[in-house]
Amino acid sequence: MAESGAAARRFGCPACGGGLRYDIASGGMICDRCGTRTGMDRLPAEPEEDTLEVTEYHCPQCGAAVYSTDTGATSFCTFCGSDVVLTGKLARTKRPAMIVPFSVTWEACEAAYRTHLKKYLLAPAALKKAETVSHFRPVYVPFWSYTVEARGPARLKGKKSYTKGNYRYDETYDLSMDAVLSQKGILYDASTAFEDETAALLRHTSEQAVPFHPAYLSGFYAQAADVPAETYHAEAGASAVRHFMERVKEKKEMDSVEMEGDISENFGLPNARFGEQLVMLPVWLLAHRQGDRVVYTAVNGCSGEVVCDVPVSGSRIAGAELLLAAALFFLLQMTMTLKPELLLALCAVLAVAAQYLFSGAQKRLFNRRTRAFEPSFGEEKAEFAGPAQSRLEQHDGRLAVRTSALENLKGTAGTMMGILGAILCAAILILPDSGISLTSASLRTVAALILLAAVAVMAVHTFRRLRKRDSGPSWPRILSLLACAAGLFSLAAGQAEDLIYYACAAAMLAASAAELVIINRAHNEYASRPVPFFGEKEAET
Repeated sequence: MAESGAAARRFGCPACGGGLRYDIASGGMICDRCGTRTGMDRLPAEPEEDTLEVTEYHCPQCGAAVYSTDTGATSFCTFCGSDVVLTGKLARTKRPAMIVPFSVTWEACEAAYRTHLKKYLLAPAALKKAETVSHFRPVYVPFWSYTVEARGPARLKGKKSYTKGNYRYDETYDLSMDAVLSQKGILYDASTAFEDETAALLRHTSEQAVPFHPAYLSGFYAQAADVPAETYHAEAGASAVRHFMERVKEKKEMDSVEMEGDISENFGLPNARFGEQLVMLPVWLLAHRQGDRVVYTAVNGCSGEVVCDVPVSGSRIAGAELLLAAALFFLLQMTMTLKPELLLALCAVLAVAAQYLFSGAQKRLFNRRTRAFEPSFGEEKAEFAGPAQSRLEQHDGRLAVRTSALENLKGTAGTMMGILGAILCAAILILPDSGISLTSASLRTVAALILLAAVAVMAVHTFRRLRKRDSGPSWPRILSLLACAAGLFSLAAGQAEDLIYYACAAAMLAASAAELVIINRAHNEYASRPVPFFGEKEAET
């Protein structure tokens, strides 16, 4: 229950005196008692203050804090996914300058979420249950909205390519100009509890922002702004420079534009004017608890954009693999006899593909664990040191981590199945028509060449990955490499024992299967977060 005395601002109904709350569908206030609707323009004007009195709610399980202007307690924590009653107390927080009201209703949020999950056939059934979906909560997330203005000389190099007649022309232009940078509405989230990666993927804009009024928080919750405004000055400056270069590219009709120098010391922008204001942006949040992990879903409260890392059900992916294996076995039995040498070659190709997918999964998981996409507080100047183009590449690289990391793991299981199916189908369709007899010595030569290439690729890849911190377990790579090398040696030595080939193929398949299991676990860890703890957990009574 909410603590006694935790009574914040209340907006009364002009008809019956009941409490008003913000209604998403109408864009105004509504009374739950009599149904009277009140426009936002009829609310009393707010005093000009830097702070705002709110009811701050704390989760007794994880210590998470959100605030609101009404006194209603909630029975579900959007941070740790626990069914608990948040306790409230009066507090003061920084007053936002602007707010973008919710325009996506709960019904529209549910529909967007269910549509999003339809793309994931291997998702756990629990994510689609009505009980899970009912836990969506409307939360305002604080963002810093930056304005960057700067002026200075700029030297750019433009490139243009075109075809005229039978000739292709590649032209380079030196562009010198007095650059004027002026960009508004550069957004970065101002809450440490909300991940930068998710914030970027939601693609919020401040175009629909209106002056802040606490009435917009009636019936809603908000996160506190605890990230200093100067944290993102460097990234905001880089964004302004990139925006300027894109405008030059369009105006000059170039294929690409790179910066060679100057513009206030290679866009370090020492004389730039930075302005920032706190803007509250709408997000529907859902936390689904799975043991000691939490699966988060965020839905843009204006556009309905869904950001959700969907885990994979172990039972469903096992069933899908069994069905695929049975179908391929039946297909092979009906069309051809798979010789040991060909099986060895196919397993080697599969092992190479599995290694690269395995390494990619481990790298992305490492970036997620270390929060590589988050800013380095207090290190803005060091981060963008060096030549202008190098700084822009660092900036774009960080954004690439944010915008592509979620997408890269979604189709891992399907990709692996597709690779295996493509290899086997190619063998079925091409080899019988190629003039190569499956019993001839030429098949042994082809298999040996494939294994030689696989050994070379796996050796280089394994050596490089073992030196990385994000390499993950090494034994599957080593097992695949040794099995492939043993198969190559047996082929080169002219071994006639099929059992040796089958043993090497089985070892590579076992290693690939282990990598698939680890990829599945890595994906599920990537798609979830540990149960958070914010350092203010209440003592259990």
